[in-house]
Amino acid sequence: MGVVGYAVAGRGGETPPSETVATGSVALDSAAPVDVVPTPTVAQLVVLPAGRRAAEGTLSVAVTKTECGVAEVGPPDLPLAADGEFCLVSMAVQNTGKEPRLLDPGAQRGLDGQGHAYRVAEQAAVFVNDQDPSLLDEIPAGAIRQGVVPFDVPKGTRLTGFLLHKSPYSTGVRVPLS
Repeated sequence: MGVVGYAVAGRGGETPPSETVATGSVALDSAAPVDVVPTPTVAQLVVLPAGRRAAEGTLSVAVTKTECGVAEVGPPDLPLAADGEFCLVSMAVQNTGKEPRLLDPGAQRGLDGQGHAYRVAEQAAVFVNDQDPSLLDEIPAGAIRQGVVPFDVPKGTRLTGFLLHKSPYSTGVRVPLS
């Protein structure tokens, strides 16, 4: 995130405007002070009850909302119907590492109270994450993405946990949803 500021010398106009560009906390031109706002962490981005945050590797997640019982997602003229019903898990994900990371939808799981694990409904994920940038895109180092992870579950199922995986082969960490 860059901040651009301009400073103009007195009324005579002898000095042309100087451009100040700040990146991070370093100002490239000290002619005009610039307030730099640091990138918020997931904890600063959303206020959540304890136990709804988790991290694995360089991915940190904060679950903001869970909505089950959704019959379809997508545009009104071409909706995608669930085989059972969709449970939509809204979250903010921060990449705390130094390299871009992907929240791999194929590695994430929704968990119910009986211990069943459900895969992400990947086609539905495309419909519910149609903003730019998307949660499905690579997350740059230090960046935060908000989005929805949808699960197609049997009717009447309520998810009690989200299993965050940094990769398909990692152990994962459980985020309680209730």
